[in-house]
Parts: sequence; structure tokens; C-alpha cells
Amino acid sequence: MTHNFTVDIEQTEGLRGKTQPRGVEQGLNFSVPPAFGGPGGEWTPEHFFAAGINTCIMATFLSIAQNSKFDVRGYRASATARMESTPEGLRMTQVELKPEVTVGTEEDKERALRMLEKAESMCPISNSTTAKIIFQPVATVA
Repeated sequence: MTHNFTVDIEQTEGLRGKTQPRGVEQGLNFSVPPAFGGPGGEWTPEHFFAAGINTCIMATFLSIAQNSKFDVRGYRASATARMESTPEGLRMTQVELKPEVTVGTEEDKERALRMLEKAESMCPISNSTTAKIIFQPVATVA
């Protein structure tokens, strides 16, 4: 099975650009990070990296939950990507993920945590990076 995802970009001015995924109505503006001379206040490639892993795990979890007919009351997560200088140059070396799932009953918490772990292990985006994934899932009752 093969799937392709095409994203076009173009410079808008200076260190800024716009990304437009094919087949998606809304594109995103981005820039070089302030640490590298960019203006700040916009998405950066580093944000896209963290968001890619974070959104993939959420989408994978929600698909697993839906297929299992598991009642998810809410999902939110934060992802922090760390970039460091290495002998090979700058690299994303670590991503700390903190997903929080809200469920309906105390009994559902353990099942939700197992599904989160499964989602993290199945996510094709996180499985495609050499960065260390630090996964800290939490399940709470609504």
C-alpha cells in the first residue's frame, strides 16, 4: 500500500513563505524561526515537525477508539520538539508528547491508556524519525 501527500510552498517575502497541501483548502504561512533570524509569530518547520507527530498520534488514537467503539469525551495534547547541535549538524533529537484523554468512567481510564500506547507505537510519523519519543499519556474522567 502506497500513499502520497504533496505540499507546495512558495516564498512570500524575505524569510517567509506559504505552504499549500494539495487538495486542502487552507494553507499556512510559515517563516524561519527567530533563533535563525526569522521574524517570529508564525509556524516554522520545527513547529510542523512537532505538530506532525502530535496530530498523527491523535488521529491514530481516535481511529483506534472509533473502531473499538470506545467513548472518548475529549483529547488534547502538547508536543515539545528539541533541536540540538550534533556532530552531524542540527537535529531534532527528542519529542516530548503529553496526550490527555478524557473518558466517561474510572474503568475506561486503563483502556484509554492502552489505546494511547498502541497509537504511539503505530503512528507512521513518529515511527519515521530518529528523535527520541518521550511519551507521557494521561487519562482523566469527565
